Amino acid sequence: MEWLRKYIEKVRVKSKPFLAFQIEPTSRCQLKCVMCPRTVFPDEWVNGDMPLLAYKNISKFFHLVENVHLQGWGEPLLHPELPNMVAIAKAESCKASLTTNGMFLTRNMSEELIKKCLDTIVISIAGAMRETHENIRCGSHFEQIIDNIRTLANLKLKMRSKTPKIVLSFLMTKTNIKELPETVILAKDSGINEFVATNLDYTPTEALDDLKAFSCNQADFEFQNCLDAARIRAEKIKLPFRFYPLEMEEVIMCEMNPLQIVFISFDGCLSPCVYLNMTKRGMIPRIFCGKQYEIERQCFGNVGEYDFMEIWNREDYRRVRGFYTKRMSVYRKAFYLIDAFQSQNDAPAVFEKMEIMLRENPLPSVCHTCYKAYSI
Repeated sequence: MEWLRKYIEKVRVKSKPFLAFQIEPTSRCQLKCVMCPRTVFPDEWVNGDMPLLAYKNISKFFHLVENVHLQGWGEPLLHPELPNMVAIAKAESCKASLTTNGMFLTRNMSEELIKKCLDTIVISIAGAMRETHENIRCGSHFEQIIDNIRTLANLKLKMRSKTPKIVLSFLMTKTNIKELPETVILAKDSGINEFVATNLDYTPTEALDDLKAFSCNQADFEFQNCLDAARIRAEKIKLPFRFYPLEMEEVIMCEMNPLQIVFISFDGCLSPCVYLNMTKRGMIPRIFCGKQYEIERQCFGNVGEYDFMEIWNREDYRRVRGFYTKRMSVYRKAFYLIDAFQSQNDAPAVFEKMEIMLRENPLPSVCHTCYKAYSI
């Protein structure tokens, strides 16, 4: 029952109304990762950079935000003004973070990001060995990324900076999960501060859906052993380790939290999350547990044309958030019911009632077939 208490505390409004603005500096990328929609739909993909002026206009609302995360479907470090984007966020008392493939994390770039006081940098990897990683993240150079990570870690020491926190993000697939425990050791030796094992949570084709390590039913025994071994190894070497489950379970609200997080694409479209706002012409296809679905791009307004708060308060945007408001209300009621009980034996009845209430308050249609809504 304690997990429920912690979850509700986590999503309560803090000192600022928004937990994060996720902003896409660019939809361009030099890699051709096998799972990326840019690779799958090259002729339909729209490449572009967010103008710095547009970013500055968005920054007028940074006083409402705790964290500005610079990431979308492209590689952030390709944007020529990326360090300045970090500085603008920090000037508004926001935490600033980004996710990168690590290829452009040169010594000069690392120095700039340290000087600009970047709080967190997440570096993506897909294996403990060069061949495994490069077969998934095509065009990437494994040794160069590891060298870049070590350079960043050493520069932090030299410049006496505690930031940025360096997070290594390992994408779990059927082809690389056996290397997960070994990658934990590599991470520790490279100066990583935290390790995260993530899932292939968006799959545009059946072949890519088959690549995922997690299951729509029961987790694969061998894959679960690999994940457990990595977790135990991380504990032994005292490396903070987070992981996503290998078995689906519907959550009240996915970690994208549309009540307190927004995503803004490079062209200014405001939406609840990156999975609903892909700069691709036409419909957005997705495979969900073996079945194909298509959704329209969810753009509730362009911040280049309308005031941010005007878009946020539009009826259609409020309607989507309303689904999650109701679902959170269900869990808060359950939370208070559990608090009222003195015996653990009463908990099953509460959770049964909660499940019924959730069925009566389903996910929005655009989220129902998204893996993120099922803890993945």
